[in-house]
Amino acid sequence: MKTLLITIVVTFAFFAASCGSDSSSKLAPGDYYTCPMHPQVHLDKSGVCPICHMDLVKASNIRTAGSSSDSSLISLSQRDQLLANVATTPVKEERIERRVRAFGSLEIPEPNKTIISARFNGRIEKLYVNAVGAKIKKGEPLFDIYSPDIIQAETEYQQAFKSSSTSRDNLLSIARSKLLLLGLTKNQIHDLGEKDSLPLVITYRSPISGIVIDKKIVDGIYIAEGASLYDVSDLSTLWNIADVYETDISNIRFGELAAFTTAGYPDETFKGTVSLIYPVVNSQSRTVKVRLTVNNVHEKLKPNMYTETEFMSKQGTALTIPVNAVLVTGKRNLVYVQSKEKNHFEAREIGIGSRFDGKYEVTWGLVKGDTVVSEGGYLIDSESQLKTGGGTEHQHGTAAPPKKENDMPGMKMD
Repeated sequence: MKTLLITIVVTFAFFAASCGSDSSSKLAPGDYYTCPMHPQVHLDKSGVCPICHMDLVKASNIRTAGSSSDSSLISLSQRDQLLANVATTPVKEERIERRVRAFGSLEIPEPNKTIISARFNGRIEKLYVNAVGAKIKKGEPLFDIYSPDIIQAETEYQQAFKSSSTSRDNLLSIARSKLLLLGLTKNQIHDLGEKDSLPLVITYRSPISGIVIDKKIVDGIYIAEGASLYDVSDLSTLWNIADVYETDISNIRFGELAAFTTAGYPDETFKGTVSLIYPVVNSQSRTVKVRLTVNNVHEKLKPNMYTETEFMSKQGTALTIPVNAVLVTGKRNLVYVQSKEKNHFEAREIGIGSRFDGKYEVTWGLVKGDTVVSEGGYLIDSESQLKTGGGTEHQHGTAAPPKKENDMPGMKMD
């Protein structure tokens, strides 16, 4: 029992000495321990933050000695600015270039599509153009055909040509028009008048130039009037149809140039001119189709290629600041402006416009020459909340995301 009493006395003396040795760390009146990331934490002893487990520091270690006469100014020492990687940038006046990206595909222009159809009944005797992808020119032979309809029209023309009646010219004109409607050329019709006998098989020549996209006839097939024979298109011009979100459509103007790329030529950029902004919004995708007219004289681009288009519109000049300089609260857009007083910063509400190239357009609240905090603004904002005793929900450079149960308050979640 005597030994136990001696042990208790020695232990008590040891703790008393320990407490006395820590008297120098006692908090001064009004001081407390807090977390730099969570200023709402107020404790009367050192330790770690119960939220993020960072080491707690005295409030006097965060604040710079000596407060400004203006309660809206936040003071931060050079050392703390260095530790927080605080960086500033001047407010600039720049030319605004609004860029809109959209995906789409290349199509054959409607006016460049032609279907060569049969204007007569008959049988194909020989094909001269016998493959899809073949290039044809106007006047080149497509096929030889035996057609009773053509033979009858040729006979009427010859009879009118050899007629000596007073109505000869009228009959000849009618017969010539009929042959033209059947697809014969003027040279073929002219030759008929000089022949004694009519050919049973006639060569049908192409009425247009282009590339055969589809062929629907073969040697020996019988065709009926109105049947589709060839689909021919001119690919020297293409349309790039891009789907633009309705929120971006106001930044696109008729007649402006735009650039696009394709997977087939990833290292090459092509250009086109905005020729039509479609009048209807897609009710499901909420996009508007925008048509570019593209010069494809070398036929490098192919219809149905997927494209990624960038529309770029220059719209005057405006004040700009980096995106990271803006703290979006959900209700206000704040920046910290460097004061004329050394190491002091002031929170200022601003208006922001469009976002481009990592910058925001400033519509009000700043003037050219102001200097704003572009990096490390979260620490200054924490100091501001600490000074006022409030919490913070600020996010940098973007709208505040909805809170989740696992999100730590005051932390920006990626």
